[in-house]
Amino acid sequence: MIILVPAKQRPSLERRLRAFELVPDPVTGDERLHWHGYSFYLDLSGGILTDYEPDELEQVMASIGEPYAVYVSCQSVDAARTFLRDVLPGVQGLVDTNHFEILPTSEFLTLVDRHPSWDWRRQPSTDLR
Repeated sequence: MIILVPAKQRPSLERRLRAFELVPDPVTGDERLHWHGYSFYLDLSGGILTDYEPDELEQVMASIGEPYAVYVSCQSVDAARTFLRDVLPGVQGLVDTNHFEILPTSEFLTLVDRHPSWDWRRQPSTDLR
């Protein structure tokens, strides 16, 4: 998944993420985190934005302006849910599920809370409403 925030919020989001005591991965240069029994890889470079199609990037920019993006990779939806519940509260931005949906962070958290077994990889959020 990808966490997107306005570029001016980059320092705040990075501080929040680094508070988890990330460890640099010597092979990839990304950051690693072992937390609550899960493993995560985070790319804080913002480079993931180059993977966006122009229309997707336009959608993001229309919502939050110039974006900064953090790519988060983990082993399961449960791991992602656990991590995002701790990271996203109070963050004004978007979550790209990497499965054809980009949702406001508050909406994403609401859906996760209301539907604890929701697997966004297999079920679009529109099926939950």
